[in-house]
Amino acid sequence: MKAIWNSRYDSKEYQYGVEPNQFFKKQLQKLPIGRLLVPAAGEGRDAVFAAQIGWEVHAFDSSDTAQGKANKLAGEKSVNLHYECIDAASVRYPFESFDAIALVYFHQNPEERRKFHQQCIKWLKPGGKIILEGFHKNQMGLNSGGPKNLNMLFDLDELNEDFAGLTKEYSKVKETLLNEGPLHQGKAYVIDFLASKSPV
Repeated sequence: MKAIWNSRYDSKEYQYGVEPNQFFKKQLQKLPIGRLLVPAAGEGRDAVFAAQIGWEVHAFDSSDTAQGKANKLAGEKSVNLHYECIDAASVRYPFESFDAIALVYFHQNPEERRKFHQQCIKWLKPGGKIILEGFHKNQMGLNSGGPKNLNMLFDLDELNEDFAGLTKEYSKVKETLLNEGPLHQGKAYVIDFLASKSPV
């Protein structure tokens, strides 16, 4: 898998662009500045944006090629990232250590996804937020991005189950036009999801 993603990112061009995901950007700007985790951070577009507006950003990805491009982008924007090259099954953080976790187009097999989402709940501080955007199951058959395995695409019932125990603040399935670098282009079906951990 690492080799596949390294090959995908092996280009001077940023495959998903350098501008942040718009749902993530909108939601993050509403929050008090704090400590953010960006799993599967790729080439760094969301992590770098968060650092630019003052967040302490921790990020990881299994691709060292992506890590190099993210650090290059961070350098160009004069910000610092705490970015590890590691896979989601191996990464470890202290419990209750993040004010927000951004899951932007991070698709996994169902068993891995459930485990990882449950870990994210543990990593959130009381009052912390999950900000998620990903491809809905209606994305199957479209060429605008995302996995070609239906089981790796999202639906709201699965996300509600994964994040049971959090307070769901917003969720919406929408048809949209993506324009996020060469690999996210065109008509797409996505889910926007926002949930928070009890403050006590």
